[in-house]
Amino acid sequence: MSTPTDIWSASDYAPTAARLQPVSTLVASELAQFVETPATVADIGSGHGEGVAALLARGHTVIALEPTARIREVGQQHAPEATWIDAFGEATGLEKGSVDAVTSTFGAMFCDAAKGPAEWARILRPGGTLLMTAWNLKGFLATMTDAMNEAIAPGSSAQTPPHIAWGVDEVARERLSQWFSDIAIEHRELDWSFESIEQGMQLYRGGSPTHAWMADHAGPRQEALWAALRDHLEAHADASGRISSTTGYVLISARRRD
Repeated sequence: MSTPTDIWSASDYAPTAARLQPVSTLVASELAQFVETPATVADIGSGHGEGVAALLARGHTVIALEPTARIREVGQQHAPEATWIDAFGEATGLEKGSVDAVTSTFGAMFCDAAKGPAEWARILRPGGTLLMTAWNLKGFLATMTDAMNEAIAPGSSAQTPPHIAWGVDEVARERLSQWFSDIAIEHRELDWSFESIEQGMQLYRGGSPTHAWMADHAGPRQEALWAALRDHLEAHADASGRISSTTGYVLISARRRD
């Protein structure tokens, strides 16, 4: 049975990390609204460390949680001043009430929807801040996910994957409300453009671990998956073949109940 670390080790993560960097930087800057500097911050799913580096630059003490060794090694090189831990967001191993904030750029959304929030609340001090991002149901990645799921399991596109359900306001509030108050959800957009259809396919095949893993495990549906991804890119391309698009996401903030 494959594990999350198997999935995220399936290909080079750097091209995806570069696309997410604007949001990683945004999370670090938005945190200033909620905590004073310096603060102790636990960052979940720290990836290659772009968000960790931005938090460090603002004077915070950062505990970076990244369970995939291949990705964590790059992150440690990028942000060596942080404390890097091999741990999942549902089981951080950190002490109760030991951090001022929990942050995550598209990482916490993959945690178990019940165990994750309970763990984040446990490690936060009373009144501490949760600040996380997740994809929503709007834009390029939402329709791409539908096309991909339909190719692998026809009829499944009507079901919202658990990690994307964080982008539904009422779902996010329900998942957090037992442990958090002052829950705020902002819907934003991230550029998700490609110079060509081939550049998009190159990302899927060699720069996006989730796509590479799904293709490797698609069995007889593999070619249908690649065809669906290409068709989706072609549907968004202009006459020159360029894809100028955005994808939607949510920025969720909440305060741990006292």
